[in-house]
Amino acid sequence: MFDRLSQKLGDITAKLRKTVRITEADLDASLREMRLALLEADVALPVVRHLMAEVRERALGEEVAKSLQPGQVIIKILHDVLGNVLGGERHPLNLTAIPSVILLCGLQGAGKTTTAGKLARMLSNEGKKVAVTSVDSTRPAAREQLRVLANQVGVPYLSTEDQAGSALEMAQAALQQARTGGHHVLILDTAGRQVVDDSLMAEIEEIASGIQASERLLVLDAMTGQTALKIAEDFHRTVSLSGCILSKTDADVRGGAALSVSHSTQVPVRFVGTGEKIDAFEVFDPQRMAGRILGQGDVVGLVEKIQANVDQDKATQLARKVNKGTFDLMDFAEQLDQMKKMGGMSSMMKMIPGMKIPTEATAQIDDSLFKRMQAMVYSMTPKERQFPRLLNGSRKKRIACGSGTNVMELNRMLKQFQQMQKMMKKVKGKKGQRMMAQMAAGMKIPGMH
Repeated sequence: MFDRLSQKLGDITAKLRKTVRITEADLDASLREMRLALLEADVALPVVRHLMAEVRERALGEEVAKSLQPGQVIIKILHDVLGNVLGGERHPLNLTAIPSVILLCGLQGAGKTTTAGKLARMLSNEGKKVAVTSVDSTRPAAREQLRVLANQVGVPYLSTEDQAGSALEMAQAALQQARTGGHHVLILDTAGRQVVDDSLMAEIEEIASGIQASERLLVLDAMTGQTALKIAEDFHRTVSLSGCILSKTDADVRGGAALSVSHSTQVPVRFVGTGEKIDAFEVFDPQRMAGRILGQGDVVGLVEKIQANVDQDKATQLARKVNKGTFDLMDFAEQLDQMKKMGGMSSMMKMIPGMKIPTEATAQIDDSLFKRMQAMVYSMTPKERQFPRLLNGSRKKRIACGSGTNVMELNRMLKQFQQMQKMMKKVKGKKGQRMMAQMAAGMKIPGMH
C-alpha cells in the first residue's frame, strides 16, 4: 500500500531536506507536486485541499522562517498533518465487556470472513479467549469458510444456524454460547451484498443494536478507491461505525482510501490486511504510517515485527555463538527462516529509514531464493554445515542435486555465508559485545549483559 505515493512524496521530501533556503514560490512548487501525487493516489479532492492548506499555513509561520534547516521543519509539519489526516493516534479496541462483541460488516467480496480469521488469530496471540461465528443466513459457504479459518487459527467456531432463523437470533444464540464458554471476545461475521441496499442495512442495524456490539468495524476493500468513501459513509449512517479495516492493501498501489476515509467520516482505520496469508494483518498506526508514506521508514514497526517473529531462545544462542566465533551454515539457514517469517527482505527494507529503493526494484526481490539457500544447507551433512571447507567438487555436486539447484548457486550461497561470517567475527571484540548487548536489551533477550 502507498508504494507509488511514498516514492513520489519521498522524492519531494528528499529535495526539501537538502534545501538551505525556501521561498514561498519554492514551497508552492513543492506543494503542487504533492497535490498531484495525492490525487494520483486516489485521495479525495476535499482531503487533498485540507492537507495542502494546513501544511502551507504552518510552513509559512515563524518556526520555518527562523529555522536553520527549513526543509526539515516542513517535512516534520507534513508528517504531523498527514498523521492527523490518517486519524491522529492509534485507536485500540474496546474489549472491556466480557464477552466483547466485534461486529464485522461490509460488502460482499471485501474480505470480511478472511479478516475475521486474521483478527481472531491476532487477538488469540495476545492472550484473549476468542470465538468466531457467522450470521450470514443466505450463504452457507461463508459460514463453512469461517469454520475452516477458525480451525486453522485454533479458535472455536460457534454454530447457531440450527438454533435460530434470523440473523439477529443467530447472533444472540452465539453471544449466549460465548458467555457460557467464558470467551473474552466474540467476532461476528455478518452478511454482505454486491451493493449497499436497504435490506442489508436494516439487518446490520438490527444486529448491532440487538447485541450491543462493543466494536462495529467496516471491512473495506482498499482497491475500491474513492468508492470506499461512499460505502463508509452509508454504513456509518446506519450503524455508527467505531472503525474500519482495510483489506487487500498489498494489491493497492494507490492507497487513497485510507487517507480519505478517516478524514471524511471521522471513523479511524484500525487494522490493515497486508496479504493473503492468515498472519498478513497489522494494527494501523497513523503516525507511523505517515512516516512510511514520506519515506522515513518505520523503526518501531520493524522492532515489533522482529519481537513477534524471532525466537528469543534461538536469538540468545546465536548471540553466544557470535561471541564464540562458531557461527555456522545451520545458523545461517535459521537466520534465513527468521527473515521469511518477518515478511521477507522487501517488506523489511521498506521499514528501514533512509533505505530508498525504487518500487520496481523491491518488486524484483525474490524471497523464494531463501528457500533455495535453505534447501542447499539442509542437503549437507551436519559436519559439512559446521566445516564448509570440506566441500570439494563431488560433495558440491551431491548437495546441488539433493537441493534441486546447481553448483554455481551453491558457490554463490557459500560466498554470501563467508561474508556474513566475517561480519559476525567483527562483533567479537568489546565494541561488538556492547552492540550485541544493546541489541539483546532492545529485544529483551535474557542472559545477555
